[in-house]
Amino acid sequence: MTLRARLGQKTATWIPAFAGMTTKANVLVIVSSIAVAACASPGVPPGGPADTAAPLIIAIAPDSGRSGVSPRELIFRFDEVVSERPAGAASLNALFLISPRDGVPEVDWNRDEVTVRPRRGWRKNTTYTVTMLPGMADIRGNVRNTGAVTIFSTGSAIPQSRINGRVFNWAAGSVASKGLVEAISRSDTTLVYVAAADSLGAFSFPHLAPGPYIVRGFVDDNNNRGLDSREPWDSVAVTLTDVATVEILAFVRDSAGTRITDVSIRDSVTLELTFDNSLLLSALPTPGSVTITAPDSTRVTVVSVSPPARDTAQIAAGEPGVTALRPSRPAPPRALIVKLATPLRPGIEYRVRAIDIRNLIGVTRSSERPVTLPAPPAVTPAPARPPGVAPPVADSVRR
Repeated sequence: MTLRARLGQKTATWIPAFAGMTTKANVLVIVSSIAVAACASPGVPPGGPADTAAPLIIAIAPDSGRSGVSPRELIFRFDEVVSERPAGAASLNALFLISPRDGVPEVDWNRDEVTVRPRRGWRKNTTYTVTMLPGMADIRGNVRNTGAVTIFSTGSAIPQSRINGRVFNWAAGSVASKGLVEAISRSDTTLVYVAAADSLGAFSFPHLAPGPYIVRGFVDDNNNRGLDSREPWDSVAVTLTDVATVEILAFVRDSAGTRITDVSIRDSVTLELTFDNSLLLSALPTPGSVTITAPDSTRVTVVSVSPPARDTAQIAAGEPGVTALRPSRPAPPRALIVKLATPLRPGIEYRVRAIDIRNLIGVTRSSERPVTLPAPPAVTPAPARPPGVAPPVADSVRR
């Protein structure tokens, strides 16, 4: 007599030889038989190839390039579940830009979909550019290092005019890789278009309506998408008809003026003064703008004051692909070379004062710092010869 008991997909057989055993023993035999069968059956080992691919966008709704649409929200659909906490950002809404801007975008997560919308809804008769920045990750930590852009219009047509440009950190003489740029319509100042600069400082505002704009770019050091008082910025006016190209030379607007932060000694008649901010090129100091005063109140005559020469060798040896990307105007100096008529005396502290130095927005400030020319190292005398020891005799044989 046989008995088959199905447990899931497993089948146990009553073995006649054990027919005389108790019910408890029968159960033990059945369970043991299932375990042995499971161990003996070949199968695919658990797990599989490691997932190292970043999430892919498989659809965006509405489709890019459409006009005459007014969706409740824009949907980014991925090929897998994405993380609610992106890499390098505090939240998902930090990964999305809606242009024109309406505050911080509303961004919602739904496993393999992310929805984006303005806080006060889509404006009528407006062309929108929605940018997803790099940083989207899946739940295994695989991060996208590229972004995505989609365009649609709530009006009947999408304009084709555009503004292209590049943001420079002018004081540093380099591109601004963390630049954020705004294009503000002068016809309707509530229309503020926004774009992020790439790693080479380049940005673009595609599909703008012709008209007058103020283009403002800044270095968003803290990634809060707002201009803070210590962040470099600049703006230019543009009247857009077809395609316009602009250059943003961003620098810090410091209403407190610039001051000396360091005085270094190049030699006994040459000092280098370093300031905490850039100096106005059109109003560089003269010899009368710097005084060098000794402890006895006597002054050392200043012969000349000039910015240091540009280090062309360092520029030529810069990062590959970036060395050619320089602002059209040379970076403003942050240091001055001061030449003296007479050498400084070693071991004496002098007071170096810079008078009415102008920064890039024309604010003047005076400041001073001490400087001391180090005393020359003491000369150690040769050890004395012990008494009775004759000096060495030159070997006339050696040549």
